[in-house]
Amino acid sequence: MATLAAGAVLAPAATADTLLVKDPTAANVSVVGSTAAWSRRADDGTYRLVIRDGGTIADAPVPPSTQPYDPDLGPLAGSTARVIVYARGGDLYRYDVGAAAEQKLTAISSKATERAPSFYKSAIAFSRTDGARPGWYLDRPGKALKRLSKDAPLETDLAQTRVAARFGTASRSLIRQTNYTGDQLRTIARARAGEQISSPVLSRFNVYWLRDLARSTQVRAEYVGVNAHRGLTPRRADRTFASATSLAITNIPALYTSTQGVMTVDPKLRFSGGY
Repeated sequence: MATLAAGAVLAPAATADTLLVKDPTAANVSVVGSTAAWSRRADDGTYRLVIRDGGTIADAPVPPSTQPYDPDLGPLAGSTARVIVYARGGDLYRYDVGAAAEQKLTAISSKATERAPSFYKSAIAFSRTDGARPGWYLDRPGKALKRLSKDAPLETDLAQTRVAARFGTASRSLIRQTNYTGDQLRTIARARAGEQISSPVLSRFNVYWLRDLARSTQVRAEYVGVNAHRGLTPRRADRTFASATSLAITNIPALYTSTQGVMTVDPKLRFSGGY
């Protein structure tokens, strides 16, 4: 396992949010417990999957990608192991943290293009963007592959009983969430003019996301409960980020990526309702 490039070093604490890893190319962070994963751009212009585990930072032993990695970390059922799923070249892969190599998810990687996978205790949500049946899918052991929506999301996340996804870009972006059977599909957040929402993150009880604010360089975290009905006003974080491109808030402390690198949220975000 190669060590991370010298430019991405641990940084000293800041007074408001901590620069955990200095690397302006860091993107798409995900976290479970003391393990985090994200994408970085190497000097040759390709992208590498990075893992921080127990304070050690290294590139995962997987091939470089021509596009940024989109890793999602999840727990393995009945184990303390951590699993990362991601897309590369239109197919889906799994890497078990500490393993010597990745595994291709051949059962759900088809001739169509798959992207944006997420993992939770052997369940995998993902997007299929073309082919005969594009859409948003959920694969569970012992269950038939389930198409949750005919629309193909750009990002997904998965938790114990719920699935969330982001559809569309810029002012057309929105967040939807549903249960595993797909019969409770709801739109829970929409961008307004000049905005974009992105980076849906599920905890056991809430769906979080980032909102790029209109006419501003600031980004705010928001959430609603997983049982929220369409139109429920999101709860807003008590402060904004100067920049944030991805969010991992399923663990305390929460992480996000910015123009500086991988950041730790400090102090803890507090949320209130209303706009």
